[in-house]
Parts: sequence; C-alpha cells; structure tokens
Amino acid sequence: MRQHQIAGDKLFIDYCGPTVPIVNPETREVRTAQIFVATLGASNYTYVEASRSQRLECWLQAHVNAFEFFGGVPHLLVPDNLRAAVT
Repeated sequence: MRQHQIAGDKLFIDYCGPTVPIVNPETREVRTAQIFVATLGASNYTYVEASRSQRLECWLQAHVNAFEFFGGVPHLLVPDNLRAAVT
C-alpha cells in the first residue's frame, strides 16, 4: 500500500533485530553492538549507527547524532515497539 509522506514530517526510528559482533584486536574480546536506524518518511534517507546498548543514554545520543546528520529535527518521531522507546 502506497503511503503519502510530507518531507520533514516523520522520522521512523528503531533498533534492528540482529546485533553485530565487534572484536577488540588487542584483547580479542568480542562485544555485540546494537544497530540504531532512523529513516525519513518522504525520502527514505537513512541514518545508521552502532551503539553499545539500547539503554537510555545510547538511545538519546543516537537521536542527537541522527538529527545532526539530517541537519534538523522532524515534526514527529515514530518509534517501533522497542523497549527503549516504550519505557
């Protein structure tokens, strides 16, 4: 179904399901990174960032970085049903 989107109106935000392993080359320690995704509705212009967790401080910093990347703030943020956004 085709949806009409107004430029700059909505930013769809979520963490994607799979995590990405990050390996420290010196210690060989493996950590998982959460992948934050923000997509503008009208243009599908997308920002993606790897973060340490989905905790509040990472969630908020990812938004700040996305807004700087896009050069502005949309009228509406549309999160999916993720725990960081709901709580």
